[in-house]
Amino acid sequence: MLRPGRSSLFFRGWLAAAVGVLVLRPTNGRGVPGSRPNILLLMADDLGIGDIGCYGNDTIRTPNIDRLAEGGVLLTQHIAAASLCTPSRAAFLTGRYPLRSGLSFHESNGWGSAAGNAQTYQFFAGQILETLDAEGLTNSTLVYFTSDNGGFLEAQVGNHQYGGWNGLYKGGKGMGGWEGGIRVPGIVRWPRVLPAGQVIHEPTSLMDVFPTVVQLGGGKVPEDRVVDGRDLLPLLLGTARHSDHEFLMHYCEKFLHAVRWHQRDRGTVWKVHYLTPVFQPDAARACYERGICPCAGHAVTHHDPPLLFDLSSDPSEAHALTPDTEPSFYQLVATVAQAVEDHRRTLGPVPLQLDARSNVWRPWLQPCCGPFPLCWCSREGEGQ
Repeated sequence: MLRPGRSSLFFRGWLAAAVGVLVLRPTNGRGVPGSRPNILLLMADDLGIGDIGCYGNDTIRTPNIDRLAEGGVLLTQHIAAASLCTPSRAAFLTGRYPLRSGLSFHESNGWGSAAGNAQTYQFFAGQILETLDAEGLTNSTLVYFTSDNGGFLEAQVGNHQYGGWNGLYKGGKGMGGWEGGIRVPGIVRWPRVLPAGQVIHEPTSLMDVFPTVVQLGGGKVPEDRVVDGRDLLPLLLGTARHSDHEFLMHYCEKFLHAVRWHQRDRGTVWKVHYLTPVFQPDAARACYERGICPCAGHAVTHHDPPLLFDLSSDPSEAHALTPDTEPSFYQLVATVAQAVEDHRRTLGPVPLQLDARSNVWRPWLQPCCGPFPLCWCSREGEGQ
């Protein structure tokens, strides 16, 4: 472990929070040509979808991330299960809404060490890809790239934005329902298996990665709990036309802020908002005066009837529909309300894992490189 410093802390944070690697023994896959792949999972922190070239950015150069998309599949409606780091990552690792694991909580407004730094991510999302090439592992490796949530709009000094950009999508990190906080990059590359350059507009979720990896590894998704993610492989291979997700719930802490409904027979994706944060100042599109938007209380607006958007034609959620502009308004809202009721029947009481009492430093659980409590070393490997 390196001695803490600005560069080493950033690099360690990037490796610990943004990169996961799983190598599987090569055997015959289930209906997939060739052997099971090596699997490389890359997750950036607070990277706005609008910061990446292959998602439309024309001012920031992200050639390595773009190269990944050119050789793989790009998901345009890839959705985080939460608009904050820890609950989103918990859902990513378990395939379950964070509420089910007791990991739905609101973070402080501290800035991430590399929030929104697309160029830094693509420099590293580049070194990793070059290593795969050099080791002859590219064709036998599935690479997945994403972000845990949208860009942190409140990370701003003066007129300079440091927390990433979410493109045309409204809102950002910490906002439970707005697209800017939950629509994230989703790129999957597996040469000679997945079609290169394919773009998929179906709703998918970070929760889908867990069952997909389990299936590719020859394992079995647990049956003793509800798993909300779905195997992505049929969609990626082109053997399925539609995502298995009909409804996706968008939570902020334990509060359901919005719901997405993919109405397949019409090819339309609807979004219903029950709660939205009150932006500050009034004309802003974020909670600049608070540092991050709250999930409940007087700082959110309760909508009755709820706000309704057609994401298929209005992805920036600029024009809320009304009974006058959408003849099916009440029917659509009622359908989503029934889906919410069905979803809530699957929830059970779970103790909060990161409340004030649980989220305290436990030094006896900390990996220690040097003699306790001096758990750092001047050089990697020293004292181990």
